[in-house]
Amino acid sequence: MNHEHDVLNLLVDYHHHISAPHVPLADDLHRGRLRVRRNRGLLAGGVALAVLSVVAAVTLSTGQRSADQPQPADRPGLSTPLVAPKSLLDIRELGFHVEPGPDVVVTDNIEIDQDRQVTDVKVLGDDGGTDLQVAVYYQGRSPQLPSTGTSEAVTVDGGAAGTYVEDSRPNEWAAHLVWQYAPDSWAEVFARGEPVPPADLRSKLLTAAKAVRSGGETVRIPIRIATLPASLPSVTTAHSVSVTQFDGSWTLWLSLNDNIALWATSRTSTDCQATAGSPHSESFTYRGHSGCLVDGERIGLRLDTASVFFDYGAADPRARPSIRDMKQVLADLTVGTTDPATWFDLRTALGAE
Repeated sequence: MNHEHDVLNLLVDYHHHISAPHVPLADDLHRGRLRVRRNRGLLAGGVALAVLSVVAAVTLSTGQRSADQPQPADRPGLSTPLVAPKSLLDIRELGFHVEPGPDVVVTDNIEIDQDRQVTDVKVLGDDGGTDLQVAVYYQGRSPQLPSTGTSEAVTVDGGAAGTYVEDSRPNEWAAHLVWQYAPDSWAEVFARGEPVPPADLRSKLLTAAKAVRSGGETVRIPIRIATLPASLPSVTTAHSVSVTQFDGSWTLWLSLNDNIALWATSRTSTDCQATAGSPHSESFTYRGHSGCLVDGERIGLRLDTASVFFDYGAADPRARPSIRDMKQVLADLTVGTTDPATWFDLRTALGAE
């Protein structure tokens, strides 16, 4: 890791790629700074008619049993639909896990949003391995397949019918494997990269899909919130949380709503300057912590073992949180070490009683 890169660039680049398979931060810095906002509706959610029609066609053409029919009770793979929680505070464990194996390396990276739960894996091969993302959607919500590329029928999850779509373009590629494992319940394995896809890409996605099982570990994150003043959105309505680990460090993103997010990293830095094209950055000290304020966009503090920030640039200027309140929340955070054993279960981390 090149420590001369500032923390702001690290986290912005990470967040830009969080909906893709994990990319080492050091290898991804050249992509440049991008505004840290996403429209979840473009990535997932709703009823994806394209997926439904494609898988239905696959079932009819292959003669395989449709995944919306009762499946054998002893079949491997996913079996229990994920029911969408009312709040992140209701989540204790992930609803699924990926079984490690000779060709499957499981990571501790997770993402939970309003549509799905996600983890990252690597499937090994002669090329050294391919990073993949495994997503299980809440019942009634489904992934969206691209409208371009080639598609074919596949069988995964102990006999469930699925669809594999590969979309190759000049110098980049993407691949999706989607299957319905229970009534109105969908799962997906996704990968993308450049310049050309590996020759065994389809096989790797199938390997990952066949390793997915119901039931997962307790969700833990590396920070704990003490209080959120009234000027900030409540954690009870938080949209998403994600944690990635790489090279002995961690990065966290907690979206309180579409406009305001708390983010943190165990990579600390004394550099807190605005990047090219950003508004003026002002340095300050608060309760013994050095900090920065990038006008109208974000505020950050360097704690003893982490750098922590609020990004609020997307919020309506008339409804932005108080600078004083954001400083207080950041300074009052409790931070775990790089050892996940010191982290906090999600409900405790979000300040619930």
